[in-house]
Amino acid sequence: MPMWMVKTLAVGPGVVVSVVAVALTLAAEPAPAVAGATVVLAVFLWAAGHGAWEGPAAAVVRGARRLRPSERDELAAVLTQLCRVGLGPPLVELRVKRSRVIGAVGAGRRTVVVSTGLIEAVVRGDLPNRQAAAVVAHAAVLVREGLTRADLLIGCVSAPWRATRAAVHRICGWAREVPLTQAAWRLRVVVVAVAVVQAVQGGRVGFAVTIAAIGAFSYALPVWERRWHDVLVRAGDGGVARAGFGDDLVAFLRTCPRTDATGARLRALVPSGTQRPALGLATR
Repeated sequence: MPMWMVKTLAVGPGVVVSVVAVALTLAAEPAPAVAGATVVLAVFLWAAGHGAWEGPAAAVVRGARRLRPSERDELAAVLTQLCRVGLGPPLVELRVKRSRVIGAVGAGRRTVVVSTGLIEAVVRGDLPNRQAAAVVAHAAVLVREGLTRADLLIGCVSAPWRATRAAVHRICGWAREVPLTQAAWRLRVVVVAVAVVQAVQGGRVGFAVTIAAIGAFSYALPVWERRWHDVLVRAGDGGVARAGFGDDLVAFLRTCPRTDATGARLRALVPSGTQRPALGLATR
């Protein structure tokens, strides 16, 4: 499957739902208000998709700010190593987001957002400079290869979807304490099937199709998102290895929680990122 199709399947439903929600909301408003809101939204979306306004768009969508002079000094060694392989400024602009997680994410045409947790780990000495460079390089590779080119625009368009989803995840987090909640979610196909049958018997075919589509998306969307995430991980890991930070990324991943995903990345990286000792016949 082409890469663009994988991404479309992963982000398309959120965009469609958000556009429909905004359209229905505007349809209930007076005509002058609709015209004004449409102009404002069009300008904002144009700015989000335009390279010259990528910084403000990253601030809105990602909550990212510019690097402070002190932070730039603290990351000087990391930035130097990234610049040597074409993955640092000015080709890639670093911005900062407050987060305790050590990480970096690409956004737009040339923006990489690093966490304050990464900077603090470098300052404390908990994260070696080359490992920090490998983490940032992973995001920079995706940016340089154009895999995040439209992400800020997509983030703006799908804002209603993202807000709704965040609220649902929070509610689900609370509901996990309720007995049988998780079992009911896993068996939602039964609930959907019953609702579809009842809607068809009542002559509401359109409603039945809508329920069936929602049920199908609840199963398909996580699969599509996971597949796109895997594409990004493989592309980033391969680019990091080609840039000469493969060993450092392996060292960083070995400090992360041992999940199936981390294990798969290590297995893919170790042959290309480390040299195994060669076996040979010893002779005198």
